Amino acid sequence: MQILNPIKLQLELLLSARQKWLPAIIVLIVELITITPLCGFLFQCGCDWPWFGLDEKCNIYHTHIRNQCPWCVSMPMGIFSTLAAITTGVLVSIASLGGVSKQSVTIQVLIRTLLGLTVFFCVASLMAVLAVLLQ
Repeated sequence: MQILNPIKLQLELLLSARQKWLPAIIVLIVELITITPLCGFLFQCGCDWPWFGLDEKCNIYHTHIRNQCPWCVSMPMGIFSTLAAITTGVLVSIASLGGVSKQSVTIQVLIRTLLGLTVFFCVASLMAVLAVLLQ
């Protein structure tokens, strides 16, 4: 069981750090709220904010349109793209960052949140390009 001790220690450190989990929760909430309007922005497909109907106006419902929303037209690609972006953003927000750990808790939370959201938007944009190329 000596092999599991380093893993157990790392898990305990990870779970005990509030300055890592608070940004992850913030990032996840922002990602879940913004993923559909981001789809609408990236593809100009009509997807919108949750309180404005989410995908009600998405061009996926208009069969006569030639270039339909790549994330909506291909469910596997849509799920993979959004899951990759959301997961990467959350993981970056909880990752061990050498220079950040020397800052106050408030600064750590702010930096981790901004890094997680930046990575989320970058990965989502890259996945959007990939989805368009594969459509």
